[in-house]
Amino acid sequence: MKISFNWLKDYIELSEPPEQVAQILTQSGLEVASMTIFEPAKNRLKGLVIGRVMTCEKHPNADRLKVTLVDIGQDTPLHIVCGAPNVQADQKVVVAPVGTLLYNNEGVALKIEKAKIRGELSEGMICAESEIGLGHAHEGIIVLNTPLAPGTSAAQYFNTQPDTILEIDLTPNRADACSHLGTAKELSALLDRVVWYPSIEKFRVTIQDLPMQIEVLDHSACPRYSGITISGVKVQPSPPWLENRLRAIGISPINNVVDVTNFVLHELGQPIHAFDYDQIVGNKITVKTLAPETDFITIDDRKRRLSGSELMVCDQERGISMAGILGGKHTSIHRNTQNIFLESAYFTPSVIRKTAREHAIKTEASFRYERGTDPNITVYALKRACLLIQEIAQGTIASPLIDLYPQKIADLRVKVYYKNIARLLGFRIPESVINKILSGLDIGICHETEASFVASIPPYRVDVKREVDVIEEIIRIYGYDRIEVTGKLSSTYLARTVQPEQNKLRHGVAELLAANGYHEICTNSLTGSSYLGLINASDALQQQVTILNPLSETLDALRTTLFFTGLEALAYNINRKQADLKLFEFGKTYRKEGQRYVENNRLGIWLTGNIEAINWIRKPREVTFQDMHAIIHKVLHKLHISPALSTHPTQTALYQAGIQVALEQTPLLTAGKIQQSVLKHIGIKQAVFFADIDWDALLCKWRSLTQFQEISKFPPVRRDVSLVLNESVTFDAVSRVIAQQGSEYIKSVAVFDVYQDDQLGRGEKAYSLRFLLQGREKTLENKEIEQILTHLMRSFEDQLGAVIRK
Repeated sequence: MKISFNWLKDYIELSEPPEQVAQILTQSGLEVASMTIFEPAKNRLKGLVIGRVMTCEKHPNADRLKVTLVDIGQDTPLHIVCGAPNVQADQKVVVAPVGTLLYNNEGVALKIEKAKIRGELSEGMICAESEIGLGHAHEGIIVLNTPLAPGTSAAQYFNTQPDTILEIDLTPNRADACSHLGTAKELSALLDRVVWYPSIEKFRVTIQDLPMQIEVLDHSACPRYSGITISGVKVQPSPPWLENRLRAIGISPINNVVDVTNFVLHELGQPIHAFDYDQIVGNKITVKTLAPETDFITIDDRKRRLSGSELMVCDQERGISMAGILGGKHTSIHRNTQNIFLESAYFTPSVIRKTAREHAIKTEASFRYERGTDPNITVYALKRACLLIQEIAQGTIASPLIDLYPQKIADLRVKVYYKNIARLLGFRIPESVINKILSGLDIGICHETEASFVASIPPYRVDVKREVDVIEEIIRIYGYDRIEVTGKLSSTYLARTVQPEQNKLRHGVAELLAANGYHEICTNSLTGSSYLGLINASDALQQQVTILNPLSETLDALRTTLFFTGLEALAYNINRKQADLKLFEFGKTYRKEGQRYVENNRLGIWLTGNIEAINWIRKPREVTFQDMHAIIHKVLHKLHISPALSTHPTQTALYQAGIQVALEQTPLLTAGKIQQSVLKHIGIKQAVFFADIDWDALLCKWRSLTQFQEISKFPPVRRDVSLVLNESVTFDAVSRVIAQQGSEYIKSVAVFDVYQDDQLGRGEKAYSLRFLLQGREKTLENKEIEQILTHLMRSFEDQLGAVIRK
């Protein structure tokens, strides 16, 4: 939400600079995310001065031109030829002397030069609004009513001072602060200052020649509906002050009537909608639902098919507005509109929220109605809008103000105990200070005793419902920074916390991955439910936790895997020419088990592109599965996971080829090369390897004891062995046979070649193994080594059907 600092000062006295006000708001909970400078007439008034027309005579050679002498505070007045019909002697005007650059409404520049016009010297220009970009009027020059002396800068008269725009990250519960007046109220409580409300004392009904009937058929969805008609409006561009107010907060001006409704919305937080009165059939408004499958054309010229649950504002023949969200095309305000009907209503937030989500419409009005507006401000806002339209559109109020409010929404009563305030805050705030804070927040106090009081909370404070909410308001305004740290600290036990050791393990693994060139990412826990369809994960679809009120169609579920959000991060970087990526993420996944919801901690690792940056020593090499396999085993080694791991190949709709690693029948991780079809859907054209690690399972299996032993001083011996096996036999099976021997001399085994050829036989493959043998007490002799390897070869032959290649 954008707040204009200059606009804000219309409602509260602010001597503090914008930076200090931003800090005050942030400390109270209205976080100011950024501040920008808005200049309504940047460079447009540079060089322009106020002048006084000394003489004005008819041009001798042109009927429509006049020759003037204009005093601009210099020794010699300027000769200026002017074609405006309203130029006269003794007027104060805006003058552009020779050399001035003029910028019109479109930003097109025109340099003023000395010239002869029909034989008469012209040393400048007397300006109209459109010629200097301050408005749309071009029929005549600007005539000023000012005591400022000739030669004074025009910028001083127009007061087009730069404005500071505060960008507030408004949380959904703070509907009361969705306006300049709401922000002023917040500052009023924080700074103990008076709020100035715009005056509506001049509101009068003068004639009654535009009758209107209003009927609300569903008061639960529309508890209050107010309206009034205005005749004789002149739809035209808004005056500069109004356009500048709207432009400052990022709203493009449309016309004076629509601009007033937008102005009041951002001033008071109450949406106002204007209808073309002459297009309302039957002079009657009915608030109701329409039949399903009814077509409705909204003001953006889109045909929308209604479901039948939407609350609609209708005339005698059709719907004319989607209540609280978007108006209809047929009754919208246009240049020929002469009579209007103004609506100011309170709609139930859940009704508006459901319709806006169903039709994927987000407007400034729906933004506020969804969160909850003030039902008691509708008439005040309507009168404010009427007076502004009378002022800038020459309208006349043409009907009594109609206000349907059959069941007034009462203030909420909440009992608050002083002891609970002290208990939650950790210290005591004087009762007089509490009363003053709540009074500044429009929260009344009644039934006060020594022990408690009843807080009367107005309906627009939708975030204050319980005793603890009232206490939060007290400390928020009192100031979190005023809480003193005492010598004795205590806390209430809330829930089981993560063991410190687990945090150290996570930090250690993160350091390991970072040291190997991996970058940590943090992706959104919300994802799209459609992703699981890519991998035919029917079980995961059934377990998926869907969001009841999703932010969008692509964020409608909690993730069941880190896989897809990580791929989105890969695609984002690859599309920006960052194709060599090593990423990892610690994150939670979520699933549903019957009526239970389960969270699981996972570690995801993604690898794609080249294994290292381009250099002159080695040729670029694309990553392979062995690179992923290596980093996985580094992680397992870091956690001292037992070497007795079982590895099985796995091929799913996710992996083109992959493995599953388990320990004692507990799956720890899966890893592999991702299916090309999945990558294509995400928009990735290069190979990607992914490891999905069950972090919770790893923590259950890790060993905290690190054992150290003396390094053997005797030299190691290397021996190479080649086995011919059936192609179905994995290296994991070979490793298990070696582990069964229990030999203390075999230190490591590695595969340095895998060979397949028709000469070996169909369905056969050859493993070339390199053994490292080493004794701790002595140097191994050849006889001992041969004995160990011979026994091992026999086990290969008996258990795996291996043939030893000589």
